[in-house]
Amino acid sequence: MSDGWVTLTVFDNLPQAEIARGRLLAEAVPCLLVDRSLLPLGIVAGGIELQVETRHHARAQRVLSADYSGELE
Repeated sequence: MSDGWVTLTVFDNLPQAEIARGRLLAEAVPCLLVDRSLLPLGIVAGGIELQVETRHHARAQRVLSADYSGELE
């Protein structure tokens, strides 16, 4: 059972938000994007919130903070 959702981070553009969401989903961390912007009008007013269930918050932070750039060389 879920114990609520919390905002993990806020993005000002959709591509970055989708990439972060994809990383979490690949690690089986339930998440969703909450659009607080006016993107249909081309205006980012409140940003795009990436939310996770409260119980997965710490794990989600670890997933998004992992640096894989060294593996590309």
